[in-house]
Amino acid sequence: ITMASLATPARATGISRARSVTVRAAFQKVTTTSAVKAAGGRLVVEVGGQRVLIADDGTGAIHAVSNKCSHLGLPLVGKTALLQGKVADKCIVCPAHGTAFDLATGEVKGKWCPSLPEAVSTGFGLTPKKPLPTFQSRVTESGDIEVNL
Repeated sequence: ITMASLATPARATGISRARSVTVRAAFQKVTTTSAVKAAGGRLVVEVGGQRVLIADDGTGAIHAVSNKCSHLGLPLVGKTALLQGKVADKCIVCPAHGTAFDLATGEVKGKWCPSLPEAVSTGFGLTPKKPLPTFQSRVTESGDIEVNL
């Protein structure tokens, strides 16, 4: 989509300046619904240099979110058994801190970092609640999952 020649009046001179703004939206295939199902409903893919978590929210709806917890940047679904975030109530739950992120909006649901001991959270202070980045996703009729970054 290109929006060309948006007139912006110059302040002091009364001369109009033309600007051109280009917006590119491009969905790209990242995986399939059968691959996500085979991976237990959660699959990490690389898209545009970012690790993106493709997840079924438990109702069959597919979502794409950053695979990094917005608290410390730890993977929500990693390579080890300790770093395996679970989907519960349409949220991905950080395996390190227990924070639940809504898969559709990225918003924090419930308490921020509930798994941290009280002494740690009061002694060092918690960072403010920060939503998880989300990405547009869609499923084609053939079961391909596409993400727009």
